[in-house]
Order: sequence, then structure tokens, then C-alpha cells
Amino acid sequence: MEEIFVEVAVPVPLFNTFVYRIPLHLNKADLIGRKVKVPFKSTKHYGIILGVKNQPDFSKVKDVFSVEDKVFTEKEIKMIKNLSEFYISPIGLTVDYFVPNKIREKNIKDPFIGKLFFLKENSQVKKLTHKQKELLELLYERDYLTYEDLKELGFDRKTIKSLVDKGIVEVKEGLSILKDSLVLSSYKEDYESINTLKNKIYLFDEFYPEKRLNYYLQLTQKIKNGSIHIILPSVELCNIYYEVFSRRFKNVYVYNDSISPSTQWQVWKKAMEQNVILIGTVSSAVIPIKNQKILIVEEEDSKVYKSKRTPKIDIKRVAYYINKEKSIPVIFASSIPSLESFLSLQKKQILHLNNKPKINPVNIQIIPHKNINSDLLVIKDIITKSRSCLIVANKSYYSSLVVCERCGWQAICQKCGYHLSVHLKEGKKYLECGRCKTKYEYTPLCPECDFKTTETGFGKEKVEVFLKKSLPVEFWNKFKVVSSLELKTLSVGKFETVINLYPDFILDFPDFRSEYEFFKKVMIPITVCEKNYVAITNQEEELKRFNFDVYKFLTWELKKRERLNLPPFIKVIKLEIFTKNLKGSIVSNYVEEFFKNLKIIKKSVLDNYLMYIFEYKNEEDKKIFKDFYEKTLKKSNIKITIEVNPSNFQ
Repeated sequence: MEEIFVEVAVPVPLFNTFVYRIPLHLNKADLIGRKVKVPFKSTKHYGIILGVKNQPDFSKVKDVFSVEDKVFTEKEIKMIKNLSEFYISPIGLTVDYFVPNKIREKNIKDPFIGKLFFLKENSQVKKLTHKQKELLELLYERDYLTYEDLKELGFDRKTIKSLVDKGIVEVKEGLSILKDSLVLSSYKEDYESINTLKNKIYLFDEFYPEKRLNYYLQLTQKIKNGSIHIILPSVELCNIYYEVFSRRFKNVYVYNDSISPSTQWQVWKKAMEQNVILIGTVSSAVIPIKNQKILIVEEEDSKVYKSKRTPKIDIKRVAYYINKEKSIPVIFASSIPSLESFLSLQKKQILHLNNKPKINPVNIQIIPHKNINSDLLVIKDIITKSRSCLIVANKSYYSSLVVCERCGWQAICQKCGYHLSVHLKEGKKYLECGRCKTKYEYTPLCPECDFKTTETGFGKEKVEVFLKKSLPVEFWNKFKVVSSLELKTLSVGKFETVINLYPDFILDFPDFRSEYEFFKKVMIPITVCEKNYVAITNQEEELKRFNFDVYKFLTWELKKRERLNLPPFIKVIKLEIFTKNLKGSIVSNYVEEFFKNLKIIKKSVLDNYLMYIFEYKNEEDKKIFKDFYEKTLKKSNIKITIEVNPSNFQ
């Protein structure tokens, strides 16, 4: 009998694959996409078969130890190869990115599953790695994160545990986020595409999330003898969608990192074998779903969809390859489209699933942010006149910034340069860095000009404390105070009045994306507003200029970015280098000589960390990064990551 040789991807940081022989006594049926155990150097590794090969021209070919479960079909293998090439990521690591946890060799029962992570008060920090700082910065921005969210964002258990062990991050049992009501009306929107979807990519920018969910229910009802796959940015939304879909349909399954490896694998196999409604996070992206009819990427503008772990893949690029390989409709959906999707819509590279989104008429009031005390009194007065009131406090601290209005001084950390926020403990204020957690004495006077300092920004805790102290108990059930993260779930219901407190805090940290993020923070609370919307902000003129018109703002933002030559009008690659016992300045000279033919957009050189953002024009330019990766890989004291950001998905 003829011997069989196979090409295997092994999860190691190498671009090449490896050829093995399958002994005669092992299973040889339907080999492509199967898991195998193979000898690799002095160890045993798992691998995935990418293809069958002719007998190689070299004599020493090692045998496969075992041929096991089918994980992918040829279509998924082709997509993974494309992603590996596009993102300059070793094929073995790209495969490992997508396989279920049970397929990997080491499966440890993780005590963090189902837990939430918060920044801990009064913690002392002396030295942090770049990855630890990145995690703390995310927690500072989002109040808390689930373990599953952290894993989806690319933080491994070791990094998370190190911050818990240092006493910087606090672990709590999972919370249920605002489950007041989830009322789904039978919206009869005239989406003609519900019956005529083509094998194209669509933008679905229906403003109200519950209307989008209703559309998905109607769409699922019409799909016969097929599967539907919905990808969501968080575990909380997965649970909400599962609850809604399982009331109406059978064969509804959830796939994310909050479930055990064995349950993940059971769902994976069911999706391969039968028609399903699969609701998952990024980790579900390339499950070989049987008879898949449609893919939906909900909240396509979410930052979560751009992975922070290697390879740094954007889920919309995966969806693009799924559309090409499987010839099925793909829907990118959100209340406020991403700039990339909106540009693709204008270029007619993707189709519009709906008409221009309509926002229900509400009474909009913009109140200039004066000072904390006067703003809190305004909120108190609004609550007394409302039947129900939702207050969106964008942060959990006491106040966000301490500034001097005379000379422009701001309180910043002397160690890392990050801004300091105001915290309160036992009636006493102190300052704390949101990144490295260093604490400082609170200063009521500017150290530069001795003028009285001003606190800006609201925190959730401060608002709750004030309102419960100043309002009678009978008013307490008339209002809720939530963070912007909590607002992202669909379970908050509707409120007569919504107050958005200082959404422009994001503009305090200049970045070319800041105005887009600010606009989203202004608009999203309107999705749960019935009658009155109040924005307390310093950006009164900015909001009046766009008049809460989504398309007007996005058009303006694109023109600005085109004029300034910013994404999505240029293609960029971010190169990060982590060094050990090697000065960054030495590595910097080597890097800049290696990439001398590419334009540097931005760079940062520190002792043990370097970051470069290069502009690239074509796929040929990307080969330079692959060469750099392969040559640098041999150096034990250097670790690199590469992040590719194309201008669009066509």
C-alpha cells in the first residue's frame, strides 16, 4: 500500500510547515483539517493537517503518532492560510488561534472562569511589564472586565494572575448586568433584503439594537435547512442573545471562552454535524458550521474585534474571507458604523441592508458642564421631574482630572506620564494613576501658579452617593446610575429620561480616533431613551454642528482623516519589539536600517520596548516584515509582534 505524507501546521513561531508520514495502521480517511500528534524536536506536539503531500525528496521523515478528530474542513484551512499570509503570522500560531481549547495539548481547569476583574483600591505598584500596563489601562477605561473578555482581548492567564497576586487587580464573582426588562416588540421594518440577500457583505446600521435583534429573529425564521452564525463582542451579549433565541428556536448553542473546553468541543462538533443557530464571540469565527447560510457580526465597530493577542487579527477580515470562501451573505451591524465600513459603503464595496437609519424623536437638551456641584444639582432636579431616569456615568472614579484653568496645568503621574484621577476614601481625597496605580497627595492649589484647581468629570460612585444623600428614599427607585460599559448590553430597557454625564472625557486624551469615540459615547445612550435626552458636556458647539446626525458626522470624520492622511485612507503596520537585557536605542538603529525604504508614521523607543508604525503600499512591502520576523526570531533576547491594519476589506 502506498505511504501517505501530510503537511502539518505545528503551533510554533515558524512560518514553514512540516511533513510527516502516516503509518499504515492509522486512520487515513478525510485527512485535511484533522488533529494529529507528532514528534517535534525532543517533544510531542499537536498539529493540524493542512494537506496531503507527495513523497518528499529527503529520506528522514518522522511518523505521526496518532490521527484524531476532524477540526476543520478544507474551506477553513484555506481561510487560515490566507489570514496567516495577510497578517504576517506563522501558520502554526494562526491555526492555534482558532482551534477549540480541548484540541490544545494542555487544558487546565481555570479558577478564573466566570469571574470579573476590577482595579483594586489602595494598591502599590513599583514595576510593571508592558502587557500588565496595557491590561490596567483597559480596566481603567471600562470599569471592569470579565475573564472571558480579557482572554478574547489577548491577555493570558499568567498576566492576569500576576496582577491579582500583586494586589493590583481584584477578582469577584460574575455579576448580572442590569436585567430590568428585555421587551422585544414585533417591529415590521421593511428590509427587502430579508428575502433577497445575495452572497455579498452588507452594512446594517439600524440605530436601535433591539430592532437589529428583531431582524435577526425574523431572518432566522425564514432560513430553512441551514445554519446561522452570530458573532458578538462580549460574553454578556452572548447570554442575552441565547436567552432570546432559545425561547423561539431549537438547536441554539453558545460558544465562547466562558464555557469549559469539553462543552466547547461538544458545541463545535454539533455545529459540524447538524443545522444550528450558533451565538459566539471571536473564538467561534472559523467553526466549520454545517450548511451555513449567513454570518452576522454584531457591533462591528467594537474594539474587541481587533485582537490584542498574536496573531493580531481583525474579525471583519475573517468575515471577508468567509464571504469569499463560503459564498454566503455577511452582515456587519452596529448603531454607529466603523469608519472602515462606512467608507466601504460609500465606495460601493459593500451593500446597504437598510435605508439611512432613523432615530426616534426625543427632546434633546445640551447643558454646558460648569462644575461638579452645579451639575449634580441639575441631575437631582431632572430626577424629581421624571418618571424614570437613567444616568450614564462614564467612569467609576470620583473625578477624572485635576486641572488649572488659569495656566493649563494637569495632574499627571511622575512615573509614567498618565493622567491622575481623584479618588475618595473615608472622606479624604487622593490622586491615583490609572496606569501604574501610583498614589499622590491631593492638591487643591496648582503647583505652577498657586491658583485653585478644578476637578473635571463624573464618576459613577460619586453620583450615586450624592443622589441617595440628597433625595428622599421614595425617589431612589426612579433612577439608575450605570457605566457606559453596562449600557452596552441590551437588557437595560427604556427610560423616560437619559442623562449622559461628561461623555467628552475621551477628548482629554488626544488621538486621531478620539472624536469618533466621543460621538459614539454621545449617541449610544439615545438608544434607551423614550422622551428626554440630556447631555452634560463641554462640547456644545460640536454637537450642534452635527445635530446628532450619524451620517453627517461620519462624512465629516472621513474628510478630516483623508485630509490628514490617516486610517482608513492609508495602510499601516504596527511593529512592537520587547527586549531583554538589550537597550532599545541599539535595536532602534537596527530596525530603522532594516525598514529604511518605508515611511515611519510614529515611533516610541524605551529601555526594553520599541514601537513603530509604518505606512505600507502593497503586499510586497509586507515581505520585509516577514524577513525581519524570521531573522529576529533567532535572537533569544528579542520578542516581536506585528499588527497589520489595511485601509479596507476589499
